[in-house]
Amino acid sequence: MKIFSSVAAGLFLLCPALAFAAAGHPGAQAIGQFGAWEAAYFMANGAKVCYMATPPASTESTKPVKGRDTNVLFFITHWSSEEDSNAVTISTGYEYKPGTKAVVSINGKEYSLAVGGGDTGAGADMAWMEDNAQEAALVADIKSGSTLTVTGTSKRGTVITDTYSLKGSSDAYAAIGKACNVAAKPG
Repeated sequence: MKIFSSVAAGLFLLCPALAFAAAGHPGAQAIGQFGAWEAAYFMANGAKVCYMATPPASTESTKPVKGRDTNVLFFITHWSSEEDSNAVTISTGYEYKPGTKAVVSINGKEYSLAVGGGDTGAGADMAWMEDNAQEAALVADIKSGSTLTVTGTSKRGTVITDTYSLKGSSDAYAAIGKACNVAAKPG
């Protein structure tokens, strides 16, 4: 079972500085733009961290959303120093309601993600996969799909659904794999 790592927390603490993926990260190097996705890398503790990110193409909610951070991004990250790849995480720009899960829907399947806050070590606006096998399956669906949605409930009880374009995701995934020397995992 995956645990939200301190390295992952560091990446997401930087999210407010990200104009879109690499642009605002100190020392980040853009790998390229692939459709709706940007691929980039940076160095952490002497090792490359490669990631692809995209903002939502659209958002729907049950009530008007107030005070939402504009840095909403869906990430897939390879942590070369931890030999961890396919780390799926989302910075949602709003605090999740405690005790809830985020749900990713793609290709007729649903995946449950843990949410931050409390004693998780992550900000309350973060969501991530906890299961490696499910994470690999989600990444495979992302590479072959056209859109995905992320639905979560804010601490105010508002249900928010972000829709993400997957155009270019397969090429972005190949680029971060090459940059971090990580072979594609089956899934």
